Amino acid sequence: MVTVGADKKQVLANAFFCSSSDNQLVVPFVSGVTKLHFVRWTGSGLSEISPISQAYAVRSSSGTVTPQHIKRDLEEEETIETVFAGYSGDRRVCYPGEENAWKRKNQRVVGKMERKQRQTDGMMDLSLPSASYDLRLMAATEHVEDGNVTYPPPSGWTTKRLKRRRSYRRRDKTFAWQLDITEVTTVSAAGGKPSDEAVVFEIELELSQSSTQKLIQAPDDAAARALAKQLSQQLWWMLSQINPLSDVLDIESYLREHSDPAAVKVALAQCNHMKKFLSTKEWSSAITSDGQPSPTISHNKTLKFIGCMPINFSRHNIEEVQRSDGDYFLSEKTDGVRYLMIFTGKTVVLVDRRNEGKQPVPAPSAKDTNADPMAPLIPHVQPGTVLDGEVVIHRQLRRPMFIVFDVMCCGQTPLVQYPFGERRKAIENASFRKKGAAVDVFDPALLKNPSIALPLIRKNFVARTALDNLLSHVSEEKGLRLYRYGETHHHLTDGIIFQPNRPYVMGTDHHLLKWKYLDTVTIDVELLPPLDNFSGDGDGWRVGVLGEEGTMVDMTRFIKLPVSERLRLEADRHESGAKIAEVGFDPETGEWYYLTMRPDKIASNHISTVLGTLLELAECLGTNELRYRMNITSGGRDTYRKDTRAMQKQLLDHQRKQLKSEDQGKNGRR
Repeated sequence: MVTVGADKKQVLANAFFCSSSDNQLVVPFVSGVTKLHFVRWTGSGLSEISPISQAYAVRSSSGTVTPQHIKRDLEEEETIETVFAGYSGDRRVCYPGEENAWKRKNQRVVGKMERKQRQTDGMMDLSLPSASYDLRLMAATEHVEDGNVTYPPPSGWTTKRLKRRRSYRRRDKTFAWQLDITEVTTVSAAGGKPSDEAVVFEIELELSQSSTQKLIQAPDDAAARALAKQLSQQLWWMLSQINPLSDVLDIESYLREHSDPAAVKVALAQCNHMKKFLSTKEWSSAITSDGQPSPTISHNKTLKFIGCMPINFSRHNIEEVQRSDGDYFLSEKTDGVRYLMIFTGKTVVLVDRRNEGKQPVPAPSAKDTNADPMAPLIPHVQPGTVLDGEVVIHRQLRRPMFIVFDVMCCGQTPLVQYPFGERRKAIENASFRKKGAAVDVFDPALLKNPSIALPLIRKNFVARTALDNLLSHVSEEKGLRLYRYGETHHHLTDGIIFQPNRPYVMGTDHHLLKWKYLDTVTIDVELLPPLDNFSGDGDGWRVGVLGEEGTMVDMTRFIKLPVSERLRLEADRHESGAKIAEVGFDPETGEWYYLTMRPDKIASNHISTVLGTLLELAECLGTNELRYRMNITSGGRDTYRKDTRAMQKQLLDHQRKQLKSEDQGKNGRR
């Protein structure tokens, strides 16, 4: 049971106990993890912060964990083992190394026959559909019956498993658990001949031998319980890092449908007036300076969301941005929910992409629950003001805030016709405040004021060459990227925005660019009903994206989620009732993965957007390349490709020397 949202409602995270002896089991239990998890964890070893280092509580006095801290605290061991299993009596034969390597070298290999018995009374399977993977709690005993079994193994085995394992431990032994991450390739022996291979990626937390002995040899029940509690708390901490449920800070739970439909209508009319202004250059505000609907107010029932929309940043944009020095402002791409904030004089309306009106849920400490949730700020802002931004969650303060990244209208004065540099000054100076307003609407103290339902925060923008410093404020925790800057910014981020110094564009702006971390480059797909001839057996999974003239392009052939990801999606789909899902593709593993449901969207991406996203993944423009190339000074030469080739050659030369040294060492021993 967890607490979520401004109203402190309780949410139950579903977990299903799966007894292996229950033949009526209908809750699917998925063994292992996805290849994506495996590669992300093991690809960098101890050279980067990962769930492994977080599970073992690697810390530093400065608060910044580096690879040196990780290698100081943790040790990594890599082993390869070939196991022949299926003998009677739960026996198996284990050999060090890989079978094909022995055969090539005609090498004599000695293994061991051991008996591994699971204590079924103590085994528990937990299916966690909303989590990244399921859990199995198990006790087992291992006993070596024969420690001198030469290859080939005795007849009678039914399966052969090749296990490539990486084991992690704390050097100071303060953690009683060893973390094993294993790639298991299983070959079944059908009629004496190998059949198809199956690859599973496993994560296992195993209690150390010394801790097991202490638990068994505890002098009494009280001591055993105390030690068991300590070990379970440590285990729970590690599980919370390596198998985190999605954080329950749901933005939508802090917002509600606006209580005043008339105010929403006026706010949308202001959007319509701004849309007409860009096309006709004739301006009249739909909201008067004293907060009343204008006599010339104009409505448009077919009006679409007027917010600007970026396009994907491509490799060819690098030179464009480099040449346009001073013409782009860079900021981190906030991972929140987009809204236009419109001050009508009496209330504040948040207009979403569906052109629906929302407002914040009243602050928990609000004295008058019937008052407008934004009442503390409304008297200080000019009626008619339109701010563009996102509602995000401050991760430390556990509360929502509105990050302002553009000003479309200051009271009665539109700003969309001016370049962004001028509009940015309106943000910096809070030009939309009323004259003589006693309150600074961007005062950081308001963020800590519990009576403010949705405080305003300025977006940080930097010059192109300051990108490296901007990204130095981004850290990763539990697989999430956080942007931290002072006390005001502590929120999720998923990329970089390249804001052109141009007038505001309503709709798609081909000069407004967004770059996303490759593992966050995603598409929005619509979950389609099964085909009419679907019998209920097998896989009824179908997804599609928008085509031309409102048609649907079926993408089922190309977008396949692993079973565990499908279960997460279905759990969230049941909870949210949404039909649009955000999914991503990892080019390193070739796997699709599920990110989240999108109740804020009513339609999937267009096929052109999907193709652009796939091109973005194919270009594989990573963080380090972007930082390097944005660092190049104005007029400087971009030598990234040349420098990269030189470094790759050095890496290849290093590998050759390493292999030559290993061969010389082997020949010397012979």
